[in-house]
Amino acid sequence: MNIAIIMAAGAGKRMKSELPKQFIEVNGKPILIHTLEKFQNVDVVDGIVLVCPGDRIGQCKELVEKWQIGKCLSVVAGGNERYDSSRIGVAEALKFGSDADTVVLIHDAARPFVDSRIIEDNVKAAREYGACETAVEIVDTVLRGKNGFAKEIVNREGLYRVQTPQSFRLDIIKKAFDEYDPARDGKVTDDAALVLRLGGRVAIVRGSPANVKITTPEDLNLF
Repeated sequence: MNIAIIMAAGAGKRMKSELPKQFIEVNGKPILIHTLEKFQNVDVVDGIVLVCPGDRIGQCKELVEKWQIGKCLSVVAGGNERYDSSRIGVAEALKFGSDADTVVLIHDAARPFVDSRIIEDNVKAAREYGACETAVEIVDTVLRGKNGFAKEIVNREGLYRVQTPQSFRLDIIKKAFDEYDPARDGKVTDDAALVLRLGGRVAIVRGSPANVKITTPEDLNLF
């Protein structure tokens, strides 16, 4: 079984909007639904777990019903931090799939441009290697700056920009969360980092420059 965990619990403060960005409508449809439809419409995904703000569970269930997201297995409240919400999503996926036979794809609700090729490649890589993350090579010159001035040009060879989905065999990501202690290990914003911390290997799935995360008003205008 392959389950997509859609991360929609963030507040999206950089959007400077009273409405969380995933609920902003584009062409009459919330960004969240644009994203959910990508996973609804690809055959390799069997089910969807939607992680959302606790005070918007009812709204999300209504949106799922209105837009006929039939693969949605569950809508659950997220946590205070990104890793809390990921952990909750993984725990919810365990209710529907067995540890070793299930792949979970953890994806940002604010990345509505993900395509079927990326989703399918994630499932294949997670099944073969146990863990993978979507990324694109950095092609721009990269510099390190301080106090508004350039300090040095950084060698970009081997550097990538990480996207989502990040996908895992369910038993592997469950173990990574079970052994992670934020008080001891610090906060993480990347689920694959938890697997790397345990000495696991994470394959790189080729992403796309189009698979951007809508974060700022400029991103929204681009959409």
